[in-house]
Amino acid sequence: MRYTESYYNLSHGTDIESAEDIKTNGFALRGDKTSWCGEGVYFYDIKAKAWWAAKRKCNELKQKGKGSIKATVILADIEDIYKDETFDLRVKKDLDDFESFVNSMLSEDDKILIEGVDDEVERKIVLRSMLISFYAKEKHYKLIIGNFKQRPQPLYEHTIEFADSLDMVFGVETIYCVKDTGIISNIRIGGKQGE
Repeated sequence: MRYTESYYNLSHGTDIESAEDIKTNGFALRGDKTSWCGEGVYFYDIKAKAWWAAKRKCNELKQKGKGSIKATVILADIEDIYKDETFDLRVKKDLDDFESFVNSMLSEDDKILIEGVDDEVERKIVLRSMLISFYAKEKHYKLIIGNFKQRPQPLYEHTIEFADSLDMVFGVETIYCVKDTGIISNIRIGGKQGE
């Protein structure tokens, strides 16, 4: 049976100038091997995470001498996408299929070395990005959804320990990576922070 899913009010953090361009011209695929799922347009399902991403981008632009930059959030929808066009890493069957694909390419003894990446956490992130991106391209997926752990940060250690003590989850982000911008609709500026 072929069925569809819809995702509304997905949030993308950026600067106001880029947001205006996106609203007029649409999104462009971006990203590299350090992105969660390789090249794509990234969304969160929580607006607070998108505001964090927007502020981070604006700080990076300011460090490059780009003057006064204002953070903003774009909201968008993905409507009626077929399940078989979606790679959802939260779904057992999708994760099992991906594992079989990866195992068919690699033996247990394989350790992929990535030039210039010595840190084990960063190596894992780059490898994950490459494998997910390659698999999605092979299967012609238009959308990837996954829950990904944040990089270890001393700021969150105590919070993670507290959440663990109560059997709760903290430090995991749900990411929506769009591989085909044609599925994005209803692009709009998301308002002011706190709204």
